[in-house]
This record gives sequence, structure tokens and C-alpha cells, in this order.
Amino acid sequence: MKPRVLIVDNDLERADRLSDVLAAGHECSRARSLDEAFVAIGRVPWDVTLTNYDLGPRQSGIELLQAMREFAPRALRVLYCRQYCDGLAHDAVRLAAAHAVIDARPPDFPETVHHTLERLLLAPGPGRSPESGEGRDESTWFADSAASKAFVSALAEAARSERPVFLYGEHGSGKSLAATLFRRWRSSWRDQAGGAEPRAPLRAAEPVAVIAIPPLRERREDIPALAQHGLERHARQNGDAVRHLTNGALDELMRRSWWGNVHELQGVLIRACQRAGARLGVSEADLPHDAEPPLQPSQAAKDAGQRECVLRQLRAAGNVSGAARLEGISRTNYIRLMRRLGIIRADTTPAAEPVPSEAGTN
Repeated sequence: MKPRVLIVDNDLERADRLSDVLAAGHECSRARSLDEAFVAIGRVPWDVTLTNYDLGPRQSGIELLQAMREFAPRALRVLYCRQYCDGLAHDAVRLAAAHAVIDARPPDFPETVHHTLERLLLAPGPGRSPESGEGRDESTWFADSAASKAFVSALAEAARSERPVFLYGEHGSGKSLAATLFRRWRSSWRDQAGGAEPRAPLRAAEPVAVIAIPPLRERREDIPALAQHGLERHARQNGDAVRHLTNGALDELMRRSWWGNVHELQGVLIRACQRAGARLGVSEADLPHDAEPPLQPSQAAKDAGQRECVLRQLRAAGNVSGAARLEGISRTNYIRLMRRLGIIRADTTPAAEPVPSEAGTN
């Protein structure tokens, strides 16, 4: 079966060129805007999202890749741009974990995209099948701290019901992984309860579950276990021996604020391993010094108030479409608002929740 590639570009001629080059080995579909792309995301599971950076006024390909990172983390995310620079490439990797960022100015740009996709699709990693050895043990993101145990307990309790479940948390805290873990637990609960029989409809009095994912700085006791898991995963991906942190390096990791949460921690470890070269011991000097900045206090306060309002609407309506009606905006814009505020629905997958023509995906 050919890999499914979603090409998102408002330049029809360029999209045609990419489709022509990729057609022999890939099943390509096209979208011209973020709205069209959000609709397409919910239709089928994609292997690759290939998007232009500039999609028109107030529309960025990075925003699309951020959505794919949350809702389809196994798909490859590739960005291209005619205004390519190192800063843009760094932002695409930092903000959306792009697997590749390509300069669209050279005349052989479509061929470069083709070779890049071929290389990425053959490489082991999160975007490949579970047989790659990567493993998908989402619970490794939530270790043994009191905050993690309380979160996992609340998630497991919600999984033993038919309630709609919404998760919220900071960027990089593991919302999509927690949602995957939740759906696995709910499926197991249904099987044990006789899931082959039709489930009773949700009672109106049965409440919506809203669960907060604790940020990494509130569960620092998890950092040693998370770091070890990250080093083991890096070793599997590269076929290397498993590295270890020196005491100084671990102390430094424990001191940091981690506003980018576990995603930031994993990125720091990957770069530290690259700096360490052939050494198995990762020292404090190997750790990069840049860090995710916190939100400004006024913006944090504004987001907290808006988040509480959205969560009240979701509790009242029980679903995204109803909450959007309460807010008086389209479902597409409401989903964008939820994503900006770090809120996702855990008990449905994007493909399982049909998306109308004006809507995005939750």
C-alpha cells in the first residue's frame, strides 16, 4: 500500500509539481488552506503531512504541523518554505517537532522533497510501525511522583465509564500520549465488560470528565525515569549503546524550569547525546543551555481565564460542537481555541469523529 501524503499549499502550480513527482510511489491528496487540511486530517490516517509555511493571511504551516503532532503523532511532518532560514527551521523543530524543513527555492525542490520522504519513510522512529522497536508505552511519560500517580488514577477511573473526557495541559506535557493511553484502557474495560454488546447511551446526568495533566516542573521526581527512558529510546533509534547521565548532568536537569515539559526534556537529551560524541557518559557540559521561555504573566492570566471558560462550556455541552454553539463561533475556530489553550478530547480519535465541511479536528 502506498504511503498517504497530504500536501497543503495555496500555490496550486507548486502543489501540482509535488504531486506529479510523488505520484509514482505515494498516494497524494491536496488541501489549499488550514480549514481544508483540518477536514482532511479526520478522514483517513496519513503517513506524511507535507505543507508550505506560508498558507495565506494568518495561516501558517507550523500551526498545521502542531495539530498533527497532537492528533497524529505517528505521521511524518515536513515543512517547506521559499523564505527558508536557520531560524525558521529551528522554530519548526522546536514548536512542531518537524521531521524535515526544506528550502523551496532551488529548481530541484520537488526532487529534494521526494528523496527526503523516501529516507524518512524507511527510517525507524515514532512515525513508523510499532514493530520498529520504538514501542508505544505512553505510560512512561507519567512515572512515580505523587502528581503523576494522581493523574494516572483519575485517567484510569474515567476510562471505566462512557463519559466524554477532555484533557488539558501545557505544551509538551503529553496530552496526545495520555489520550492514547486512555483509549487503550477504555477499550480494555469495554472488552472486560462484554464490549461486543451495544453500550447503553450516555445518561444526561453522567458528567463530563475534565482532567489536568501536571507540568513537568510539578513532578520533578519523574525526571530521572523520564531521562533514562529518553536515553534508551535514542539508543534504539540510532542502534547505539545506551548512554547514562553523570550526577552533575542529572542535577542540572532537576534544576531547570521545563516550560516545554517532557518534549523539551527529550530534545535536550538528543542534543546532549550528539554533543557527547562517542562518550557513553552525558555530562553537564553536554547539555544545551537554551530553554523554552515561560509565558508573560499577563498572557498566562488571560489564557487561564479563557481556559476555564472553555472547560465550563465543554462540561455543559458534553462535546465540541455544542460548546462551539455556546461560544457562538464555528467548530473550526473553537478547536483552534482549544488547541491554543492546551485542551483535547481524549475519548475520540480524529478519524472517529466525522468532521463537517466547515470544521477542523479535535
